[in-house]
Amino acid sequence: MLLCVTACQHSMNSEEIYNKASSGVVLIVNDFYYSVTLPYGEELFFANVDDDGDLVGLTGDQEKAEANSNMATGTGFFFTTDGQIMTNHHVAKPEVSREHVKQFLKNLKRAIKENYQERLSELTQQFYAYEGQPAVQEQIASRYSSCKQTLEQVDDMDMNESDIKIHSKLYVVYNGQHVLSLDDLTPCEFVAVANDDVDLAIIQLEDCTTPEDAYIFSLRDEADDKPLTLDQKLYMIGFNRGFTIGKTSSGEILSQIYSGNVTQKSDNEQILYSIPSLQGSSGSPVVDEYGYLVAVNFAGFTGTQGFNYGIPSKKVREFLREY
Repeated sequence: MLLCVTACQHSMNSEEIYNKASSGVVLIVNDFYYSVTLPYGEELFFANVDDDGDLVGLTGDQEKAEANSNMATGTGFFFTTDGQIMTNHHVAKPEVSREHVKQFLKNLKRAIKENYQERLSELTQQFYAYEGQPAVQEQIASRYSSCKQTLEQVDDMDMNESDIKIHSKLYVVYNGQHVLSLDDLTPCEFVAVANDDVDLAIIQLEDCTTPEDAYIFSLRDEADDKPLTLDQKLYMIGFNRGFTIGKTSSGEILSQIYSGNVTQKSDNEQILYSIPSLQGSSGSPVVDEYGYLVAVNFAGFTGTQGFNYGIPSKKVREFLREY
């Protein structure tokens, strides 16, 4: 009976798989910035950390940080009928890269000093601008004194006690949707992230309802979920380069499908395949010729598009059980 069911399954080509499953793939947009709460309670905001460990867009004004936030894109896919979408952790909740954290902490004091020195300069200018208004000048002088006192305490701060957080707004774009502005994006909420450094996460539509015409991705039955074999054909649907490639001349945002083969025996932690991809394809579903989810794309090699890694179905299943 099992042999008959397997034999009767319909093996699909790229076009058939795309026509069947692409409606379940979404472009994820993450609008985010970071904050750091210092040991004495002051909160500063920044857009990112560059390769030298410097804070980009450092400010004490949260509204300014929101106005200069980052926008990153990735891919996700529906796996339930209540609007839940699976993607990568680094797509749903990008973090300051670990290799930059030590350098970041080292440079933080210098950045804070520069920020407070700028504040003192601004307050000095404001003080003289309100000449003849003693009540206003008194308020500015008080702020100047407080700022100067904090600046004098910076050298004694233990930066290891600083708390770094991400502030993000998540949205999705449906495959084939026309997008003219941010108002056309559908808001989502962060739900869960996998443990043990597995790069998986779940987000959910705010209305908790998967569109009726959206494809729902599924795993094989656990008993039939055999390891992938070398040279096995695989397909990936995603949004390479986000809007850059996805936007068509008619204004639709369309995903792309790529195919390749398993190129290395899996260690059950990751799968290496020859499916080409670009930035933005993180979180893309990787399926076999029958349309079953076999991996979630998460990483590639710098400088090449030809080899990429996926998180195997075993790890996906474990994440869903824990969640």
